[in-house]
Amino acid sequence: MLPFLALLAVTLLWFLLPLLPALRELLRPSDIAPLKVVDRSSGHVAYFARNFRQYLDKALPPAAGVGDYAGKMLDGTEYIRVNLHPGALLDAEQRVQNRIVILDTPLTLEAGGSYLMELYARAPLVGGAKSVFRAVYAEGELVLGEGSQVLRWAHAGGKLNVGAHSVLRGRVSSDVGVSLGGDVVFERIGAPVISVGAEQDPPPPPPAAPQSFRLPDGARQIGDHVRIEGDLEIPEGVLVGSSLVVAGRLRIGMGTIVQGSVKAHRDIELADEAQVAGSVVSRTRLMLGQAAWIGGAAIAEQRIRLGRGAVVGSPERPATVAAPEIELSKGATVYGQISAMRGARTF
Repeated sequence: MLPFLALLAVTLLWFLLPLLPALRELLRPSDIAPLKVVDRSSGHVAYFARNFRQYLDKALPPAAGVGDYAGKMLDGTEYIRVNLHPGALLDAEQRVQNRIVILDTPLTLEAGGSYLMELYARAPLVGGAKSVFRAVYAEGELVLGEGSQVLRWAHAGGKLNVGAHSVLRGRVSSDVGVSLGGDVVFERIGAPVISVGAEQDPPPPPPAAPQSFRLPDGARQIGDHVRIEGDLEIPEGVLVGSSLVVAGRLRIGMGTIVQGSVKAHRDIELADEAQVAGSVVSRTRLMLGQAAWIGGAAIAEQRIRLGRGAVVGSPERPATVAAPEIELSKGATVYGQISAMRGARTF
């Protein structure tokens, strides 16, 4: 029996040997690097919209002259084209349901419409309230009225304004910017700037350098970051000149500036006007107070909440906000991409 048990123990040890580094990291985590998030995200968000635009370039026949008419793509897909009288779309309401709609004229759609095929607008388009769109591609400005629904994707070459109480499923993108009303639910948005209402700018540099914060006893320098065991609360109005890894909970006081990146294995809270120049990664929840700023990616494994006027990224440095659930208060602004697999909501 003893030789058998010894052989079994050696065999188990042999199989566990490659897992020892992972087990060690699980029990005593020490990493600082944020998740690998590709910053070309806005192009990926617009993937379906770009493909649709390329499809139109290949399949749409030459214009059949002045007027409003129905026809077929080169692949047989039916479409309706409106390039003279906006009322022609309303007259063709029943036929619109199963055809691609092409709009060559500026148009404001009536409320409550349903467009179950793709809609392509060459001119500025204003959607009516409580309208349902399968997918929308606008070359210029696009306005989605209050209570709108997008089932697959939406893209605007100009500014995209989304009315309150709208639901945006799939991917939403803009080459200029996205402005969201209150109580908007979405999954993924990519644009140079995304804001709830009026966008906010990243904070200017402080007029004078704050007093340096002395790290607690027991803090250890590991590579390019400092590791702190347990929880850490940084007081207000101080300067932290290094990147931090906190084994517990992290709170950054009001107006405090962290010049590096931070990672915590529990909740991270940035108080009002606190700033982190790099990325912020939490294994649980990340909460930003009023007018707080993160210069790099903001990532959490459970939930992120951006307070009133909080900002992530900058025009010169697009960033990613990613978590299963995300909440954005009025004035919250993200330069880059927001991704929430279980849904994001504005307040």
